[in-house]
Amino acid sequence: MLRATLRDLFAHKGRVVMTVVAVALGVAATVASLIVSDSVSMTLSHRDIRVLDGVSVPGGDRDRLAELDGVTRATGIVVARAGLVGDNGKLVAADTLPEQAGTNWDDTGRFVLVAGRAPARPGEIAVNAAVGIHVGTKHRVLLAGGKRDNPTVVGLFRYRSLGSASDPTPVVAHATSTGDYSRVELTTDSPDKVKAEAQALGYTAETGAELSSAAQSTATDNADDLRETLLPFAAVALLVGMFVIANTFSMLITQRTQQYALLRAVGAHRRQVRRSVLVEASALGLVGGTVGEIFGIALGPLMIAVLRPGQEIDYTITPLTIGVGYLVAIVVTTLSAYGAARRAASVSPMAALRLDATVTRQARNRRTAIGLVAVAVAVTAVLATLDPAADTTARIVAIGGAIIGAFGILLLAPVLAGLVLRPLIALARRAGPATRLGVQNAGRDPRRTAGTATAITVGLGLVRAFGTLSATLTSLIGSADRANIPATTTILEPAAGKSAALDASDLTAVRSLPGVTAAAARTALANVNGTVFKVTAIEPSALGTVLTPQLTAGVADLRRGVMISRNQAAMMAVRPGSALTITVDGTAIHTVVAGVYNATELQSSLYFDVSLAPAKLRDRPSMIYAAGPRAAIEAAFHDRPDVVVTDRDALVAADIAEQALAFVVIDAMFGVAIVIGVFGVVNTLVLSVLERTREIGLTRALGAGRRLVRRMITMESLVISLFGALSGVLIGVGVGAVMQHAMLGQELLAFTAPFDAIGLSLPGIVACGVLAALWPAHRAARTDILAAIT
Repeated sequence: MLRATLRDLFAHKGRVVMTVVAVALGVAATVASLIVSDSVSMTLSHRDIRVLDGVSVPGGDRDRLAELDGVTRATGIVVARAGLVGDNGKLVAADTLPEQAGTNWDDTGRFVLVAGRAPARPGEIAVNAAVGIHVGTKHRVLLAGGKRDNPTVVGLFRYRSLGSASDPTPVVAHATSTGDYSRVELTTDSPDKVKAEAQALGYTAETGAELSSAAQSTATDNADDLRETLLPFAAVALLVGMFVIANTFSMLITQRTQQYALLRAVGAHRRQVRRSVLVEASALGLVGGTVGEIFGIALGPLMIAVLRPGQEIDYTITPLTIGVGYLVAIVVTTLSAYGAARRAASVSPMAALRLDATVTRQARNRRTAIGLVAVAVAVTAVLATLDPAADTTARIVAIGGAIIGAFGILLLAPVLAGLVLRPLIALARRAGPATRLGVQNAGRDPRRTAGTATAITVGLGLVRAFGTLSATLTSLIGSADRANIPATTTILEPAAGKSAALDASDLTAVRSLPGVTAAAARTALANVNGTVFKVTAIEPSALGTVLTPQLTAGVADLRRGVMISRNQAAMMAVRPGSALTITVDGTAIHTVVAGVYNATELQSSLYFDVSLAPAKLRDRPSMIYAAGPRAAIEAAFHDRPDVVVTDRDALVAADIAEQALAFVVIDAMFGVAIVIGVFGVVNTLVLSVLERTREIGLTRALGAGRRLVRRMITMESLVISLFGALSGVLIGVGVGAVMQHAMLGQELLAFTAPFDAIGLSLPGIVACGVLAALWPAHRAARTDILAAIT
């Protein structure tokens, strides 16, 4: 039985190739994801981490700590603002934010000199070798408090960090201290004892061993986060591959019904037949896994370049990754083929007397019933959670309902295909013979057509679901920013990005300009009554002047309490007068709700008086809103490459471009699923051509030319592809509407459909359908007439 299975497998190489491709693409995505996360983890865990022989004390008094018993050396470390300006007049690209890019030189082992010498006097600096600056050049450095320097670069260094947030990798090292010490490193042979003594003085302290362990844990967590981000995309690719494989084996079992019946008639047991199909699937999974491993290893460097641009990552391939790739390939293939294996084992010996085989009405009815129940459950779940201000549990229920509904529609796909193709067949009777035959071939077996189109439906549905979320978010960003920020407001942002901060002196400089009033926003994550979300500390005078939030309840007066967004207020069950406790940077602020305003959940969800904020947050303005002559502001900051002067419309455009880029990456990753779906169409058409060899031969014998046969197969491919595309668009937009309702807190029907993307995707699928038909059509057109009708 095993020999017969393998002989039959190798006798149909085209079938093997297409199934292997479906397996290989999903495995390649999985292997590449694991390689990327392993490479990042290995790089972070094996980077040149400095192990401190002693204790680190944040913000300590160096002289006082030096007197502790057992301390042999106390070194003060500065972390300060240092925006290094390149030859092009812009900030040099660096991973460290400008406000943390400066430090003081010392001989503790933090620095490894790679060129030149250490800075020895004012006017000299050493620069991190990774930023591409040369020894002997002069470069402007933007310091805290609006100060600037124009020192000479005398050395290049490589930095050995402790791996903690308190020890960021500097860009610039000065000869002497440029500010208060951010931390003090104590060298000692008794770190635990010194740590206890420092804590007795009221300081927080960590030993070198603790810092090293925390750095390793952080590296592992970062790699795990990256892996958890990438693997869902690989899972989708595998899911689509499962549809293709299951559909392929279903067609193969149907075609080989008589073969299995004859085997049963000569004594083969059901277990042997089932095992033969699973052996065939395992063999295909092994081959597909090998090809997928090769593709995944080749794809890894490209993914690293996209996800970690400009970073030196040690490319790492572990035996576990290779093993997981093969395990996934074999498990996915055998699971996909299991249903077909059961059907093959249930074939009666009497089936050898029949010319064809069909799916039992009971199986069709069972699938339809499950699909209808799933759709009913989905509709109920979504209708029960229509309130945009619903809590987190309700939002999860809504998204879960959407997923169940999509699954139900996939189960109903054969029924839907029959409903759609039946009138299409009637219309095609008036068309030419190629169109008529192609549409009839697609409509002959709605179950097969639906099974083939499902792979495209899933891939395109995911792309369009996130496309709908993206389009809705784009619309919300524009409308909300335009409603809450007057057109006359001038905005100052850090050039290093939204995670960076402006200098406190920048706010003073703006306020000193004639005719200018300003308010600076300080944004941070905070715990508000047990819920963590974004809050903004700002001057009370900002509301109603440079910011105009749309009030829905209460008053817009931060001196009387906080302003909270409508959705967030509903989720937390608070209203004007309700008490709130905001915990930010370890400081608890007890206040009340003064007003409720309308905003998207991706914008600031809460405004509070900056005078209540801790000093650390007050000194870090993330953005400055100013009212007054913009020309004066631009003139004051024309030589500040670390500050971007913009306005509301430019801010909206930048925010939209940023979120669009993120969704482009998502679409590209889900695009792998569409590619697998197209291969599924090719696979189905090839098997369909093999199944209809006699029919095609008779068609040729009756006068059909090769061109007609090719056009017939191409039309069949187009019908299948367009059915899958339209199903994917409808499912994707529906799921996307629920996603924006649950994730953005909007009305269910307030979504924005990505009509431009949909308009491009349909012609794209048509092109894919034509390409998918090239090989099957060519093969069908070359069918030997005499051999086919014999």
